[in-house]
Amino acid sequence: MSRKFFKLLFFITIFIILQWNILCADKYFVIDVTGKVLLLRNGKSYTSLNEKEVIAEGDLVKTYRDSVIILKDEDNFYKLYPYSTVRIEKAPVLVYGKLSKSGSGNFTGLRFYFTPGPAQGKTMKVVLRSKADDLNVSAHISNKKGYRNKLIFYSLGNGTYRALTGFDVETPPVKYNLNIKIVTKNGNFSEIIYPFYLKKTVYGKGKVYLSEDKVDLLADSEQKREEIRTLSQVLSSPSEEALWEKSFVYPVKDPVIISRFGKKRNYYIENIFRFTRFHRGSDFKGERGDPVFSPNKGEVVFTGMRITTGNTIVIDHGQGVFSLFFHLNSINVKNGDRVEKSERIGEVGSTGLVEASHLHWGLLVNGVYVDPSDWIRSLF
Repeated sequence: MSRKFFKLLFFITIFIILQWNILCADKYFVIDVTGKVLLLRNGKSYTSLNEKEVIAEGDLVKTYRDSVIILKDEDNFYKLYPYSTVRIEKAPVLVYGKLSKSGSGNFTGLRFYFTPGPAQGKTMKVVLRSKADDLNVSAHISNKKGYRNKLIFYSLGNGTYRALTGFDVETPPVKYNLNIKIVTKNGNFSEIIYPFYLKKTVYGKGKVYLSEDKVDLLADSEQKREEIRTLSQVLSSPSEEALWEKSFVYPVKDPVIISRFGKKRNYYIENIFRFTRFHRGSDFKGERGDPVFSPNKGEVVFTGMRITTGNTIVIDHGQGVFSLFFHLNSINVKNGDRVEKSERIGEVGSTGLVEASHLHWGLLVNGVYVDPSDWIRSLF
């Protein structure tokens, strides 16, 4: 054969390869389909998707209760699980449900659940279970209005991971997404986007009457700003170890709650209405000098006098869980002390911005104040 023929053959081969690459760019081949899977193309109505079909950029793929689909591009396999929707862009983008990527076609098993049902002022526990023990987990809760709360998962061993978070009493009761992504050492990933609605919790209302001499405590000052910065730093560095054990106990003997968590309280000074605040803790009846006890095991990370909260103790129970005690008459522990459940830590008082002698117990979970009573009734 002549040199011209081989030269022509070479250019034809290069042209075919280039055309094939263009044809296959951003296209995904259906490897396996189980159950009913739907395809939405060009914004038209959904059609049933079959094997050997080619999925292209702009397509939408949707599965139902009993359906699974596996796609493949040049390098990777993708598995879309039941009750899921994926949009095809440069790579499959999960809209909701569960999507996994694997270079070999072997997918990491991953299960998750959360409890109890998400609600205003409540704690939520999210648990992941996987056979792999080398997971890098990232997660957050978000909504379309810009809300975003990062979750931190801690290993409990045996392929189990737990994250704790809460929802503030003023968090809007709208639709949210729980977003979880796990990545293994070889680069495989599983992504979960689980939509849910936050339940509205009905809390009571109340009134607080303060004397005129408390007005100065409400004023802004550099000292108050410094106290806020100091406490924020303390609360931003929780122990990675879960120090608490089983359920919590009340911090006082014979507990009587005089102002429950979540109350919307109107504040009056000399019988004149001044402002409204939600109560982000539980107030317990007590006389000055009554003992205060740690509700569970932990480490004392702050003790001191603050303008509005008076004599204050903060206990780190680990993994983002903190107990805060306000308005104490005296403090019997110091920073760095390890305390046991029901160990005496101080005395009930009336220091700071208070109406009368009592104990305020606040519980912070992943940066959010939640109802402490739930931690007495339930195990987290």
